[in-house]
Amino acid sequence: MDIKTDNNDHNIVNKRVKVISTFVLLLLSIFLIKILYTAVHNNKSLVKKREIRDRALRGSIISSDGYTISRSIKKYSASIHTDYLDPNKKEFFLTLFSIYTNIPVSKLEKKLVDKNGKKIKGWVVLADNINAKTAIYLRELKYKLNRFKVFKAKGVNKNFFYGLTITEKGESREYPLKEAMSPILGYTRAVEKDHYTHIVGYNGIEKFYEKYLNKKTDGYINGKRDAVGYVIQGKGTEYRLRKDGFNLVLNISLGLQKNIDLILDNYKKKINAIEIVAAVMRTKDSKILAITSSNRYDPLNIKADEIANLQPKATTYAYEPGSVLKPITYAIALEHGVVTPDSIINTFNGRMYVGKFPITDDEPEASLSAQNVIVKSSNIGISQITWRLKTKEFRDGLLKFGLGKQKSGIDIGREAQGKIYSFKKLNFKVNRATTSYGYGITATFAQLLKAYNVFNNNGVSYTPRAVNYITRDGKHKFFFKKDYTVIKPVSPKTAAMVKQALIAVVKKGTGKKAITQGLEIGGKTGTAMIPEHGHYVKRYHTSFYGFANDTEGDKYTIGVLVIEPDLKHHFASSSAVPVFKAIVDAMIDRGMLKPNLPKMQQIEKEKEKKQRDNIVKQRQQQRAKEFKEHLKQQREQIIKEQKHRKKVKRKIRKPRPAPSQTPDLF
Repeated sequence: MDIKTDNNDHNIVNKRVKVISTFVLLLLSIFLIKILYTAVHNNKSLVKKREIRDRALRGSIISSDGYTISRSIKKYSASIHTDYLDPNKKEFFLTLFSIYTNIPVSKLEKKLVDKNGKKIKGWVVLADNINAKTAIYLRELKYKLNRFKVFKAKGVNKNFFYGLTITEKGESREYPLKEAMSPILGYTRAVEKDHYTHIVGYNGIEKFYEKYLNKKTDGYINGKRDAVGYVIQGKGTEYRLRKDGFNLVLNISLGLQKNIDLILDNYKKKINAIEIVAAVMRTKDSKILAITSSNRYDPLNIKADEIANLQPKATTYAYEPGSVLKPITYAIALEHGVVTPDSIINTFNGRMYVGKFPITDDEPEASLSAQNVIVKSSNIGISQITWRLKTKEFRDGLLKFGLGKQKSGIDIGREAQGKIYSFKKLNFKVNRATTSYGYGITATFAQLLKAYNVFNNNGVSYTPRAVNYITRDGKHKFFFKKDYTVIKPVSPKTAAMVKQALIAVVKKGTGKKAITQGLEIGGKTGTAMIPEHGHYVKRYHTSFYGFANDTEGDKYTIGVLVIEPDLKHHFASSSAVPVFKAIVDAMIDRGMLKPNLPKMQQIEKEKEKKQRDNIVKQRQQQRAKEFKEHLKQQREQIIKEQKHRKKVKRKIRKPRPAPSQTPDLF
C-alpha cells in the first residue's frame, strides 16, 4: 500500500513540473518574440527594402522652329541564363525572341555556343542596345514565356529560376536629322560609370553647354518590398521624380540652315572649293540664325575622310583675311580723325615701294578719295591711310574690334586665336601696310562676323549666340544674362560712314553681284593668297562680309568664307559674292527680308515665286505618284507570285486519278 501511494505522489509532482515548465517556456517565447519585434520595428535597416531607380537623360538640342536635332534615349540589353532554359523549348523560345527583335534565329543560336560549338553555361546577352519600345515588348514576352514554362527551376529552391532578363544598360545619343547642323553641333562620347553608359559632349554646342545638358537628377521609389520583390507603395515609401538635363533651344532655324546647306553644296561643286563656311546673324542682338559649312558629317557615322570636319571652321580656323580688313583700318582712321571720306589719297598709279617691297593695285589710279580706297579695294591707298595713324592707335584699334588673341565668345565650342604683329614689329612701315589690307594678320570667321556687325549696328556688336534659352518642360524658359561685354570700337558716326562705303562697294565696286533690288546691301570682298612654308602660293581664301536690310527694320549681318576655290573663281567677286547673294534670295523666299519694290515689280516677283513653288509642288506630286505606282506594281507582283505558289501547291496535293479499268473483251 505504501509503495502505491508513493507512485501516485511522484506522478502528481511530475505533472506539476511539466505544467510549470510549459508555462515558463511560453512566457520566455513571448518575451523573445516581443524583443525581436521591438528590435525589427525600431531598426529600419532590418526591414527588407528595395530601391527602383529611374535614370535621368541628357537634355536635347532643339532648333528655333521646333525640330529635335540631338536627343538621348535609353538603351537596354536582353539576356538569359542557359542553365534555366528548358532544352525541349529552346527552339520555341528562339523563334519568339527572333520575332520580337528581328534578329535571325541562326544568329541567336550562335550566341548560345562558344567558338568550339559547345553550349555556353551561364549568362548570355542575346540582344544589346535595344530601344525602349523593344524593351517593353520583350517584358511582355517574358511573362508569356513564364506561363509556357520555357524556363524551369533548378537546384534546392524549386520555385526559383532566371528567365528572360531585360536590363537598362545606359543612354545613347541620337541625331534624327543626321548631318544637320554639323559641325557646329559637335559630337558626344559614351562614358562607362558604375556599369551604366553616360553621354558626354566632346565638341561644339554639345561640349560648350555640357553643364546644362548633363545637369540631371535620377528619380527613384524606395520602400518595403513584397515576396516577389516589388515595392509596396505605402506611408513609408520614398519618391523622387526624375529630372532630365536642360534642353537647349537654339536661335538657329533648321529651315534656313538646310536651305543654306544646299546653296553651299551647290557652289562647292560649281567653283571646286575645298570648303565654304557661311552664317546669318541678326544685327541688333547678334543672334545666330544660321551657321553652317559645306563639309558636314553624321555624328553617329563619322568616316575617316571626315575627321578634319569635326572642328567647325567658323571658330577653329584662323586665316589671313585679305581685303575684308580694309574697312576696319578705314574705320580706325576715321575715328582718330586722320582722314574723312573725301580725303584725297595718293595711289601712285597702282605701284609703290616700301624699301624693296612692292605694293600694287589691280586697278591703277593716280589718286582716290578715302571712301573710294575701300570701293576700289586699293592696297596702296589703305597703306597710305594707316601710315597716318600712330602705331599704338592702329594696333589698339584692331584690338577694340575684337581681333588678335581675343575670342568672339560665340557658343559653338573651342576658338582658335588670331594674330596681330607686336607693337615693335608694327613700327615697321611694311608690316603696318600689309596688316592694313589683311596680310600678316590672322583672324577667325567668327571674329570678322562680330567685327562687321559694328558697321550695321551703330558702332556696337554683341557676342554671337547660337542658343536662345534652356528649358526642362518647355514652359519655363531660362534665358542667359545679356552679354554686356560688347565691343564699341567706333562711334555711331564713324560706323555710318563705313557703312556708306560698304554700300558703295556693292553698287559700283567688287560686290556688284550682291545687288538685290529693294534691299540695302553692303559688304566687302576679300581675296588672299595662302602662305605655305613661309611663302605665298597660288591658292586662295575668298570672302565677303556684309549686311542685308529692308525698310521694315529687318537687319542681318552675313558672312561667307570660301576655302581654296579653283583658279577660275579665285576672286571673291566670282565665288564668295554669288554665295552671299543666293543666301539673301533664300531669306527673301522665307519672308525674313521684304524688298521694297514698285507694285508691278512686286506682283511679278510674287508670280515668279508662285511659279517656282508650283514647279516644286508638281515635282513632289509626280515623285509621290511614281512611288505609289511602284508600290502598286510591287503589291501586284507579290499577289501574283502568291497565287502562283498556291496553284503549284494545289497541283502537288491533288491526287492523280486512278487509270480507268476497261473490261478485257478478247
